[in-house]
Amino acid sequence: MRPASATTLFSFFLSLQLARADVQPFTSYANDFVDPSYIAAGNFPNATGGAQETIRSWAEHLSSSGPWSVTNKPILAPSGDKKDYMSWAPYWWPNCSSVGNKTELTPEQIWTTCPYHQEDGQFNPDRLTIDDIGAFFNLSDAVLYNALAHSFENKSSSVYSQRIVKFVDAWFLDNTTGMNPNLNYAQMQRGPTGQVGTHTGVLDLKGMTKVVSGILVLRKQNCTDWTPDLDAQMISWAEEYINWLETNKLGIDECASTNNHGSFCFNQLASIKLLVNDIPGAVNASNTYFNGIYKGQINSTGDQPLEASRTHPYHYRNYNLGAMITNARILKYADPTSDPWHLPTKAGRTIKDALDMTMTVDPNASGEGYAVAEIFPNMAAVAATYGDADGKYVAFLQKSFPDYAWDADFLWDQPLVGQALGAVASTNGNDTAPVGTGAGVNSGGVLATGKHAAMLAVLTSVLVGVLASLE
Repeated sequence: MRPASATTLFSFFLSLQLARADVQPFTSYANDFVDPSYIAAGNFPNATGGAQETIRSWAEHLSSSGPWSVTNKPILAPSGDKKDYMSWAPYWWPNCSSVGNKTELTPEQIWTTCPYHQEDGQFNPDRLTIDDIGAFFNLSDAVLYNALAHSFENKSSSVYSQRIVKFVDAWFLDNTTGMNPNLNYAQMQRGPTGQVGTHTGVLDLKGMTKVVSGILVLRKQNCTDWTPDLDAQMISWAEEYINWLETNKLGIDECASTNNHGSFCFNQLASIKLLVNDIPGAVNASNTYFNGIYKGQINSTGDQPLEASRTHPYHYRNYNLGAMITNARILKYADPTSDPWHLPTKAGRTIKDALDMTMTVDPNASGEGYAVAEIFPNMAAVAATYGDADGKYVAFLQKSFPDYAWDADFLWDQPLVGQALGAVASTNGNDTAPVGTGAGVNSGGVLATGKHAAMLAVLTSVLVGVLASLE
């Protein structure tokens, strides 16, 4: 997952830091499914005021670069259809030594004539030449956070919901700019025998889960901007894409992948089934995951061996954790009688065990100190679901991310206790909320506990961590 460019991402973070010292920098979680019934009900505790402010800020900043479209890229997919999604496999590099050309090759010649080889974890920078993946990254977050911000308005129409309509229309539905419902050219392998998509490219649209969450919130709130005609058009697009996922070899192979790729594939499939009102289909897809590849993803120690063996093991542990958590949330929403959180793997371990094990891993041991922030939303989700009887999750967050209650996910990942909760509650006039020691609020409503310094630390880790999460 990646925004348009590292420069754009850093500029966005920096502008947010300079403009709003009381709002967390933007963290795009690996994936998430936010229960639309909970959001539509609007019964948010005062302690979520910080998260709400962050969500509004993110919605504004994310929207500033939209709308997005697959037709904006400078290079056409091999099909020649500008509406076909396209991306290049990120870890594949050209070796032109055998080509025999006596002059310098143009980029186009390299892409089509030089054999490509894989270097795990080493990003080929020219993948940024086309950026459908970055555009969809921004779109999915913009839809989700504008939908959340719309829910705070308690109106049938708002600027936030109007933005979502514009964004969804441009990316999916418009006759000129809308994406064809397939990923035939996603994460293409280049070279003389390439120019076709690979199953790993299905991962590029993992953010469909966020898009679905946002649309379901608009439905639940009877948003007048999300009209029956728009809904019908989106359902029609989604049904075609589901058919592609379930019948095309790329989609079939991706959902059969035993690592994070398979986990995220089921995120997409199950959530889109919800979008087309196929609740039994969503339950079936989720159960297929939990009764299938999930069984081998967590071993007896709580580790995730398929992720631990990667070049960036700390990142990939958290990456797959995000996907497992999302699958559990989707199943619980589709079937409230289910209990995916306590479903064991073949080794008898659960999602909580995987999080607990990851807490013991030092990211610096694998040179991933930049990725420390990736565990925070996973920890918040686990703590909100399983509880925090011994206080270890709050203790971890207070040490590593002391302003966790200002992060957007605290809106749906709570209640927790501790300094951050107490400080945010105080800024919202809740004198009965538990206030931890050592936290104060200055006259401007900004946490006087080193918030700005803490955010800058998170900024660095998220900046590089986001760029490391394409696969």
